[in-house]
Amino acid sequence: MEASEVAEKAKMILSQNEYLVEFAKKNGMNLDIAKALLERLMREPVVTESVEKFVFSDESPPELKSYYSGEEKGYSRGHEAGFAKGTAVGVLGTVLAVGVAIGGAFFKSRA
Repeated sequence: MEASEVAEKAKMILSQNEYLVEFAKKNGMNLDIAKALLERLMREPVVTESVEKFVFSDESPPELKSYYSGEEKGYSRGHEAGFAKGTAVGVLGTVLAVGVAIGGAFFKSRA
């Protein structure tokens, strides 16, 4: 998700109290914390360098390091898989279109 999309979604959730309540419930937060988090996401929609330093410092637990690394790797793999799938579908579509064009020309010339 792009930084601009994160900021837009945070703004949308903050725009209506019902969305904010639902966001807070789904994430196990009280409303004040959810609101503060979303406001922060509007200002800083990407992970800052200081967060990265903290996650991989001696102060953070190993579970946090594992989770953060897994999220990054999962996003990377998902993006790569999506790109590969899109490329494969595009190639198949092109081959099919060329086949139909050649078949149409062949049958037209026989008529």
